[in-house]
Amino acid sequence: MRPRTLTPLAVLATLAASPAHAGAMTGGATEITQIMNNIELVMQVGEAVETTSNTLMTAQSTMQQLRQLPQSVTDSMNGPALEKVRAMADAYRVMSQAQGVYKDAENVLRKAAADSERLGITPSELLRLKADAAYKHGGVYKETYEQEQEALRRLAETSKDVQKQANAVKGIDANVKGIQFLATQNVQMQTTLAGIHGSIAKANANAAAEAANEARARGDVASAASELEDVRRKNARTPDAALRMPWEQIKK
Repeated sequence: MRPRTLTPLAVLATLAASPAHAGAMTGGATEITQIMNNIELVMQVGEAVETTSNTLMTAQSTMQQLRQLPQSVTDSMNGPALEKVRAMADAYRVMSQAQGVYKDAENVLRKAAADSERLGITPSELLRLKADAAYKHGGVYKETYEQEQEALRRLAETSKDVQKQANAVKGIDANVKGIQFLATQNVQMQTTLAGIHGSIAKANANAAAEAANEARARGDVASAASELEDVRRKNARTPDAALRMPWEQIKK
């Protein structure tokens, strides 16, 4: 009969139930509120990106039409007005591509909140358990954990590009729908992400150190066992190895 493989959530549930992780709910209500606020912020900023992107679609359409005109015509149109349209079209391209990145990160945070509630632990405790499982068990636990981190890293990087474009659009036309909220709340979201990444880095460092200590402990045990086996083999080759003490004599 093949051994049953535990799912990542089952492994976390087992770790969460261990005495070492008892009392994790201290301050849990505050952490749950915080992660729900983070989810709400990422969702709202993502919606603002989508709203702004839809508003800027006109600029993108205008640029596509201009590209179909002869170069002699577009050359004569160069000026501040055309530059503004081009800048808005660039902003549309960045923001339309960013929508999925915001949604992916939102899903990661929603899953963390759901897992915390299901396991009865705080989000920070869940993070520590995920890091431990990734560093000690590897495999699907590490793959899943790295995918979640990658989604948050992508949001951190993409939000910088979005902020640059939002500021540019705001400078051109502050009345573009969604741009005011996006320009201010995206900055706040970046601050929130910096805090999340700091917590992840700390959890990873602690998990890596603990895994390394356990590996060294296993190595010490293996080394001691190997040395003992060497002693036994050497003793077996000595001339008196076959001699037995009186109480070890085999009775016939």
